[in-house]
Amino acid sequence: MELAMEKMQSRGDHDGRSKGMNDDQGANNMAQVVGRLLMLPVASLIYGMDVLIKTMQEMQRITNQGIRVLAGDENRPDGVPVANSAEAQTKTMNGLLTAEGTQNEEEKPLSYDNNNGDGLDKNLRDDMLKLVRYKILFVKREYEHAFPEQEDLVYDNMDGNSFTAWKVAEFIQELAKVKNEKPERRARVGILVPPKWKHYPSDDYICDGYLTGFPPEDKKYLRVFYQVLERYQREKFRHDERQIEVLEEIRDRMTPVKPDK
Repeated sequence: MELAMEKMQSRGDHDGRSKGMNDDQGANNMAQVVGRLLMLPVASLIYGMDVLIKTMQEMQRITNQGIRVLAGDENRPDGVPVANSAEAQTKTMNGLLTAEGTQNEEEKPLSYDNNNGDGLDKNLRDDMLKLVRYKILFVKREYEHAFPEQEDLVYDNMDGNSFTAWKVAEFIQELAKVKNEKPERRARVGILVPPKWKHYPSDDYICDGYLTGFPPEDKKYLRVFYQVLERYQREKFRHDERQIEVLEEIRDRMTPVKPDK
């Protein structure tokens, strides 16, 4: 009897220990699962940062390689060798200067200090017939004024500074002619002094309310705004036909006139 009770007690203790071990093992497994779940965002963040760093390093490497190629220190990415550093730098600088010069030249056609950033067609450098709309501007402080708009046909190949100098000189000459015009014609060809010009210019440059010029020191304030409206092909110069006509005219003059019988 006592032996049977000891066996039962030993079996109960063994089952208790087994159950306790299983409970502890289950708790440990649960803790490991929860810990791994908590580590997933951290691991993703670390992986993303690693990928970002590698990408930035690759971009830096490509940029450095491009700079070295431009400087002539190594072969280009396509395998074409650069002759030498000095020659490559010289060619690069010449190209940049040429491009900058061309750009500046195209940006100057408006006037002495204007640019070509407004999208208007201001290129006069061709041999076509160009319809140009323009305005003479006076930009002296407190006397700023835009004179009436005009149009002209331009067939010369010129830059913006040449066009500006031409139209400013023409404008001043036209103003000076008002003095010699008859009073009835001044209203048609003259330009009235702007109303806001109080006591400017002096009476030496005004005739019956019409502007006849500017003081020499103020001519520097004249500017030209212009736009090319349209271009047309010019007709070919009939040089050969005209030469033949002149020769025929000379022949007719040299041919003696026969007296009438």
